[in-house]
Amino acid sequence: MTHRFNLVKRAEASHSYGFVMLFVALTIILAVAIPEDSPWRASIVVCQACAAIIACWTSDAPKRIFRIVKIAAVLAILGAIGIGLTGSANSISGRSVNVLGVLLVGWVIIRGITLDIRAEGVRGRAVAGALTVYLLFGTLCGFVYGLEETLSTKPVLHANNSTVSDDGATSANMYFSFVTLTTVGYGDLTPTSGAARATAIFEALVGQLYLVGVVATLGGALGKGRGGLMKELGSEPAAAAPPNSDA
Repeated sequence: MTHRFNLVKRAEASHSYGFVMLFVALTIILAVAIPEDSPWRASIVVCQACAAIIACWTSDAPKRIFRIVKIAAVLAILGAIGIGLTGSANSISGRSVNVLGVLLVGWVIIRGITLDIRAEGVRGRAVAGALTVYLLFGTLCGFVYGLEETLSTKPVLHANNSTVSDDGATSANMYFSFVTLTTVGYGDLTPTSGAARATAIFEALVGQLYLVGVVATLGGALGKGRGGLMKELGSEPAAAAPPNSDA
């Protein structure tokens, strides 16, 4: 009992976004691995709900926000189970739940990072949180491609060879999303609709600007205290001139 208590206290003291990143990575893996018609796709929403709750705990969210997130997580899980049992995981409602789940986790993390930096400057968990947001953005765009596929009467992605599928499966959408986010550009999948092309352009631009602007800046300010970020941005107030000793 004492050993378990110490482990909990140690986890509370660390408050690392690494746990959130773990559930985000698990969400991506499950979205790719689980077939579209499987009732087990509800586990994707379970991972998103766990990520949101852990993000609240990590960022010391107020009880009011924590309560709202827990209620939303329970409702999302129940809705996902119902959608999975009816075999409509790739419907508008099913894919909308995934999109809203990612947005909820992202909002909680960004809020926590902002408050943490204001209070104590840039620390390791802020950088980990920023990298988690990067993964969430790729996940969000993957679910958005799927939502666009559901809303469209034609496929939004076209397969240029037989190694991938363009049938609108989440696995293909998630694959195309992270290939676009990292600007690898294999060319085996290409967007065919205007909405998908706009999403791909937005994802590539925002993804690269986020890495260069946000993650790199936070990395440069890591461990430099509350004023480290201001120094990294070049907006630190100029120091007052020393008094003239000859006067």
